[in-house]
Amino acid sequence: MVALYRTPPAWQFPLASAMVRLVEHYPPGAMEPLEQYMCYWVGLKNICVTIANQQGCRAALRTSDGELQLEQVGRFRMPKVRVPRERERFEAVYRAFPPELTEKLILHRCTRFFVNRLPRFLGNELTVDARGQGLNGVMDIGRTVEAANPVWCPVDQALYYSYLGGDRTRDGTETLGREILALLDTIGENRFHGGNRADDASIAHVVERGLPLLKEVVNWFVNQPENGVSAAG
Repeated sequence: MVALYRTPPAWQFPLASAMVRLVEHYPPGAMEPLEQYMCYWVGLKNICVTIANQQGCRAALRTSDGELQLEQVGRFRMPKVRVPRERERFEAVYRAFPPELTEKLILHRCTRFFVNRLPRFLGNELTVDARGQGLNGVMDIGRTVEAANPVWCPVDQALYYSYLGGDRTRDGTETLGREILALLDTIGENRFHGGNRADDASIAHVVERGLPLLKEVVNWFVNQPENGVSAAG
């Protein structure tokens, strides 16, 4: 069954729009890639929350047998609340992607960089994990504890090269689109929450190659007053 999702007009993304205007206010080269990435990443978060809320993915009170669940916070009793996970919000955003945006991201020259890139942890490139799975993309620094058992954001190499070769199945295309979106968010999480270790949180060219892709996503939502309806299965 196909569900239809209408993308909110640009005015519903005030923070994202402000971040784009801030970057565009400066002459080319005046802002470092890291500064630009921070602005666009904040914009992406604004877009995610807005679209997720529109699709019903929002905070909700926790109940048990019809009764509101409470928790003790210091000297106060407050309701327990279920907050949507980041993955749920990104799934909501991806459902609003038009096919042309997904295609643009997959075919972008910067995507090939991440497809062929070995992630780094504590200064070392990693090729496989303890289960023999090949690695690419970027490491999830906040969730990686040791090199043998990393958590990473891949871009499926087999699907990517099949896509380039003309084998563009719907499932494969959607998988690649979701992976690229997750990778862009992880770059931001690594850099702004992961610290400054000698790993994927501190490598400048990761930000530089991710920035054009992130701009494609944020600008698509911000620069069009009405993007119409996207279909998702």
